[in-house]
Amino acid sequence: MKRLALATLLLSINGVLLLYYAYSWGSLVYLAFALLSLVLAYGVGAENRTAVKVALIYSAIEFFFALLFLIAGNLFSAIDAAISFFILHDILGYIKEVTLEEDGEKPEAGAGE
Repeated sequence: MKRLALATLLLSINGVLLLYYAYSWGSLVYLAFALLSLVLAYGVGAENRTAVKVALIYSAIEFFFALLFLIAGNLFSAIDAAISFFILHDILGYIKEVTLEEDGEKPEAGAGE
């Protein structure tokens, strides 16, 4: 399986969900974040280092706010929190694998698979 395939897929799903919110509520803010998610999905799929770093920061902030909304009682934020968590998990696994390759060490069996 290609590296960062899960993060690319989940960023695309997140972008489509945000596009739905932008359409149903007529919000330009949701539209801006939907386009950001889709552009990040393309950049992460191409393994662009800047896009990976921005996607990591974006997903961490989104995960934090999704958890806050979940604590406040918005149960639909659980979906957003789960998507952001798996994006973070995939990107951090990718970063670990790349740093091990750059240091010349052999990655552990099962890491990134």
